[in-house]
Amino acid sequence: MRQLKKISRSLQQKQIEFEKRAFPLMDQLYRTALYLTQDEVEAEDLTQLTYLRSWKYFEQFDPDTNFRAWIFRILRNNFINEYRRVKRRPLRDDFDKVAPYLASAEVEDRLEFSFQVKDYEDVFDDTISEALKKVPEHYRSVVLLSDVSNLPYKEIAEVLECPIGTVMSRLHRGRTMLARSLKSYAESNGYLSEVKSSILDNQPVFAV
Repeated sequence: MRQLKKISRSLQQKQIEFEKRAFPLMDQLYRTALYLTQDEVEAEDLTQLTYLRSWKYFEQFDPDTNFRAWIFRILRNNFINEYRRVKRRPLRDDFDKVAPYLASAEVEDRLEFSFQVKDYEDVFDDTISEALKKVPEHYRSVVLLSDVSNLPYKEIAEVLECPIGTVMSRLHRGRTMLARSLKSYAESNGYLSEVKSSILDNQPVFAV
């Protein structure tokens, strides 16, 4: 009985620590997943999968390192290694497999509720989404993490596992490519001066 109580307290402490670190990042993770999948339901699936796997491997996380970079790397790896390869894979299978690792049903309940109350229908204009697709992936991923997920250079470098200088270079080139792709859109909507200014200042050319 004492051993069971000890395990229960340990799981409870783990859950508290995980929620404190992970839940404030839910909006950023979902926004990133939405761009990657271009579909709200799939974005929810990908984000939930990211939370489930980050919970499962949370004990491997070094508390002296950057948690946000760690969980964004899980999101990215999920998309590259599994989600993009087997599109629309049923998430319930993963829930069932990871269920024994959950401290309580509340974790799953809170995740599902948080997605139900969010409306991300207008996060990306169709024209902007198409323009982003035209930017090569190694530039696009940096733009996404910087301008959509609001990660600083250092954390982007940790997520992508590349030097900060590479991040800065790719971000500048990616923004420039995006701005050029959006030129006609900007002209027709009266934003051309803003786009040109963004290129010169190396600032985001769109806001979400």
